[in-house]
Amino acid sequence: MDRQHRRELKHDRFVDELGTLSDKARDNQRFLYLITGAVVALAVIGYGIYFYRSAREQRAQEALGKAIETIESPLLPPAGSPPQQTIPGAKYKTDAERQAAAEKAFKDVESKFSGSDAADVAGLYLARLESMHGNTASARKRLQHFIDEHPKHLLVGAARYSVYQLRIDGGEGSQVAQELQAQIGKPDSPLPSDTLLVLLAHAYDAQGNADKSKETYRRIVTEYPDSPYAVEAQRRVGPA
Repeated sequence: MDRQHRRELKHDRFVDELGTLSDKARDNQRFLYLITGAVVALAVIGYGIYFYRSAREQRAQEALGKAIETIESPLLPPAGSPPQQTIPGAKYKTDAERQAAAEKAFKDVESKFSGSDAADVAGLYLARLESMHGNTASARKRLQHFIDEHPKHLLVGAARYSVYQLRIDGGEGSQVAQELQAQIGKPDSPLPSDTLLVLLAHAYDAQGNADKSKETYRRIVTEYPDSPYAVEAQRRVGPA
């Protein structure tokens, strides 16, 4: 094989390899375009979902705010009151009428905005209303569902407190008292110790044990003097 032929073979091989690399580069470029397009599409979809959820949550919060305004609105003055006796924001004549309107509003938030933070809070208000109406079983179910689904939520402590109260008022005072005693002072306790002591005193009251109830309130006064429950606890204990 002469030198010229060898140069031609090398040239042909170089051309072939260059062509192969060019084809691969074009294929890779198309692949990169596809990936880039997919990333952009996912980003657009993600932003759309975020925007939708944000807008939906905002609407849910607005609806929740109106429902809370309803449950907290003042009542109209009784019939025969002086004309000048007007109460801003008053819409309802009776508490039953106000509660019925609020219940409907909270249920609307739950049904229209299921899965939102506002719907979760609406469920807590509905539990409160059901408790007031004597439907403690449904109230406990709602509260326990909230606790199970949102163990780190800002309002989970209030939900746990309400469950304990419902259990005590439902005749489980003795069992609850044992549970509370086991939790007081523990670092992983679900509620602050002063709050647990308030519930414990309530459990003793429900059992008719005035001495233990007074002793528990005294613990709040002496061990937690800065507690928001200290003033009421001192009243229950009596003069020092």
